[in-house]
Amino acid sequence: MKNTILDFSSKEYNLPEGTIPQRTNGVLIDAGLEKYTGIWDKKTASHLLKRATFGPKMKDILEFTGLTLDSAVEKILQFDDPFELPLNFRDNTDPYAKIGATWVGLPSGPNTFNPRIESLVTRWFGNIVGAGNNVGEKMTLFWHNHFVTQMLTVRDENYTFDYYKTLRENALGNFKTLTEKMTINAAMLRYLNGNENVVGRPNENFAREIMELFTVGKGPLIGPGNYTNYTEDDVVAAAKVLTGWRALRDTIESKYYSQLHDKTDKKFSSAFGNKVIKNKEDEEYKELISMILNQDETALFMCRKIYRWFVYYEIDEQTENNVIKPMAVLLRNNNYEVKPVLKALFSSAHFYDKWNIGCVIKSPLDFVVSIYRNLEMQFPRDYTGQYPAWLSLGFQYTAIQEMILGEPPSVSGWPAMYQAPGYHRLWVTSVSAPYRAVLADYVAGVPVIEGRGFTMSFDAFELAKQTSNPQDAPTLIKELAEFLLPVELTNVQLEYLRLNLIPEGYENYHWAAVWAAYELDPSNEENTNIVNTLLRTFIRACLNIAEYHLV
Repeated sequence: MKNTILDFSSKEYNLPEGTIPQRTNGVLIDAGLEKYTGIWDKKTASHLLKRATFGPKMKDILEFTGLTLDSAVEKILQFDDPFELPLNFRDNTDPYAKIGATWVGLPSGPNTFNPRIESLVTRWFGNIVGAGNNVGEKMTLFWHNHFVTQMLTVRDENYTFDYYKTLRENALGNFKTLTEKMTINAAMLRYLNGNENVVGRPNENFAREIMELFTVGKGPLIGPGNYTNYTEDDVVAAAKVLTGWRALRDTIESKYYSQLHDKTDKKFSSAFGNKVIKNKEDEEYKELISMILNQDETALFMCRKIYRWFVYYEIDEQTENNVIKPMAVLLRNNNYEVKPVLKALFSSAHFYDKWNIGCVIKSPLDFVVSIYRNLEMQFPRDYTGQYPAWLSLGFQYTAIQEMILGEPPSVSGWPAMYQAPGYHRLWVTSVSAPYRAVLADYVAGVPVIEGRGFTMSFDAFELAKQTSNPQDAPTLIKELAEFLLPVELTNVQLEYLRLNLIPEGYENYHWAAVWAAYELDPSNEENTNIVNTLLRTFIRACLNIAEYHLV
């Protein structure tokens, strides 16, 4: 199938007209990084949760609405979710890990890579869908998209596990520390050819990417081999600094070999103040990283990436001056601690500006996980059911939408996060869009989902009961729409949703009657089934309206 970008208001999917992101290029936002002083209500609490997590439950929004802005942001930045090791959940041929046991740290067998990697990414999805109300998993994915490795290129399950664990443990930590860890990480050494980088035969792959993609970024070309922020000669010098590191076999460790290290002086260009790095053996790479992070442009480069991840892809001159530059100063002044920058961004007037709400198209992972979390889908509790459910309805379902955990398409990450002019619109293609519609119909329409080794469902009645008056159709429609959708709907759209709750020819009082009958006698199977069907039809309409694809 040809991979073409769809118009988001396409009638091919029978969506109401006007359902496209409300923000367009050229909108000027005066608000900057100064603290938000407006009203803290369900709308702002919902915006924070939807951007910083992979989707809140209705009760989460109510909880955060009852907090102050400071308390809500503080809670978002507390990442203490439990971390469980991936399990062998179905490979009975693994010679080292029994079914139900972890394979982490164990030797590889001749055929263990595929089932173990499947287990790892399945557990990763489980961590995301089961996460608390904090930014930890979103930041773990941010770092995966930043310090990219591809599991099928690394081709070692223990290396990839350690890479993922390192990203997660440092998700809200220090950027300099994480850069140091990634530089000598076994998965990264294998992925970007650090293993082959030795004295006399330097491999420039990682040296180039650490400058172009991981830290300072490529500026305008101002001369032959001169990218403003660094030069080709700087790449050559950096490669020499990084010589001597190898990923060890049958372990997750890397090791420095002095005899493989270039001990000559490494001279850098005027972009780095003509700095000379002398031989410091296994500590030398840290001096390289310090040199790069001492450049103002490094902090600016990283803050632009954080901004695009959490706010919007377009960075105009006003946003650069009022948001990015103050963020970069904060990052530098805090020695590259990430949490103060996130705190300032999530507390800012700019973040809660009306034009920044509901203006970004969800990634496939955001879309899939938000459905499960919004509807409070009940996944199996035992690993024998959990892993098959996470795999088939999670990892595999995002993979067919062209977003594979552990396998971004290139070292640059997912194109939707960097490729102009499309950016987030690249998530919705002729390949991915139909799968979104299918999932929404399936989850909302099937009372009990049955898969290989698992069943799961959500309770439409419990969702309705979280509204202030489920018996009143206008209240139910308004509050569920406000919960599921990030922007205010038009009267035409609300009527479209109403007709999915109350069929044409019936009135609001008919809904009030069947709901009252359900509350009076839930054991009345005929009436209860009617209410359940109407609720699920309404929820399915909400999930299929284009605004649900926005965050």
